[in-house]
Amino acid sequence: MVETILTVLGQNISALLSDALNNKNEENPTFKSGVFLFFSFDLADSTAFKAEHPSLWANVFTNFYSQILQRLGVENYKSHDSEYDDSTCVRKLWKLIGDEVLIYVQITELSQLYAQVTSVNITITDLMKRVAEKVEQEIGNQECHGMCTKHCQDIKDVILAALGIKTTMWIAECYQSGSGAVSNIVYHPLTTTPNSGRIDFLGREVDEGFRMAKYAVKNRVIVSPLLAWLIWKEAQGDEDKKKIVKANFKITAFVLLKGVWRNRKVPIIMFHQKFEEFEELLDYDELDLETYSNIKQTGFDQFKADKRFEIERIDSILNNVYRKKEAEILCEKLKNSHDIEMPSNNIVMKQELHIACIIFCETGHILVHKDEERGLEFGCIKKISEVGLKTWKKVCEEGYKEKYDLEIEVDVNPVPVATYHYKKGNVLGLIVIARYTGNEEIIKTKERWKLYSEEEIKLTTEKTVDNFKENFVRAIKIKTMCDGESSDKN
Repeated sequence: MVETILTVLGQNISALLSDALNNKNEENPTFKSGVFLFFSFDLADSTAFKAEHPSLWANVFTNFYSQILQRLGVENYKSHDSEYDDSTCVRKLWKLIGDEVLIYVQITELSQLYAQVTSVNITITDLMKRVAEKVEQEIGNQECHGMCTKHCQDIKDVILAALGIKTTMWIAECYQSGSGAVSNIVYHPLTTTPNSGRIDFLGREVDEGFRMAKYAVKNRVIVSPLLAWLIWKEAQGDEDKKKIVKANFKITAFVLLKGVWRNRKVPIIMFHQKFEEFEELLDYDELDLETYSNIKQTGFDQFKADKRFEIERIDSILNNVYRKKEAEILCEKLKNSHDIEMPSNNIVMKQELHIACIIFCETGHILVHKDEERGLEFGCIKKISEVGLKTWKKVCEEGYKEKYDLEIEVDVNPVPVATYHYKKGNVLGLIVIARYTGNEEIIKTKERWKLYSEEEIKLTTEKTVDNFKENFVRAIKIKTMCDGESSDKN
């Protein structure tokens, strides 16, 4: 049954940009414009590191380059275990500038933006640790022969103590060079080699992204106001998305950027999936950075509750600086992707997939979610096939953590409890079994979640989603069967 679902999904994932972005953009750059998402990955404190560890820094830098390009699935560098898997949005290397890696991807739909941000955030979470481990494997704990001002006895600790990755993301609509009065252009430098494929981006929003990158901080993702606004705008009309976006984006500072917004302060927006725990996650001296000025001025509790720092405020800020009209035009273009000149005539057919987890606790209780309109259910996460579905385990565990802040565990290849087809919106649904790995006492603090016994579910007279009890009974049978097989093996 799982194989059937995967087959259906696979049939709907088009190779829309694979040929076009690999070839046409380089050999025959005829498209007039495109919306591009830019990524900047910069090694924090790299200058001091080079001075302190002259025999070590070269290995660190080369591994930093290779790990970034491979793990982010950049074209021609992608590794087999890349966290990124989306043939409809091909990431490409823009250029390397010292200790900074610049990557871009052409965006064709509004819904792609949030997926890109979360994908990058997941990738950089332990990337510096991967780099340090790789360097340690290559050169071992060898002597520095007096070349370092500080002895590198534990290479991994030396690297992690000194360096971090500063990540910035911004967006711009770029037109073919020579198009007239436009804000940004795609520039193809003249070379003596035909079809060299070299490309550059110049313009107002492109420059603003570089200015903003100066305020990036270690191991965090900051995004431009326009990018944040587009993600916020796309979430309107979907209560689940609105909650997630509101929780994961905050304005951490207002800063003056030279030549940007006519000397009006620009909001620095940070993406983070655990703002509730942010105080514990910061290093002891990070709060002194200007990027965190809003938090420092108000204190953590006030910052989390203050509406001035919520993502929705970007709407009025863009209006104040007379940028909202431009933002709305770009938003409409991404909503109506046929208005954007595509480097291919293929059409991507999206398939929305809903995944519900029937969550069992060690005590025998079952987690039940109460939706105001639908009644009792088991929770549900939504995925679009083109954003890079990986494993059922990863999708379920990360999805329930992100949406409900629930710690669950799902088998790598879970046995489906049921599948369904929701005709309105042509949605495919899958129900699987999960195990709750958190503290049951936490459930009592969650407004819409409650612990039910098996008997309470069977006897409930409350409103429920379709086949609620039937699917639960089926889940009990499957769980009993799987538990029996597991005990037999032991």
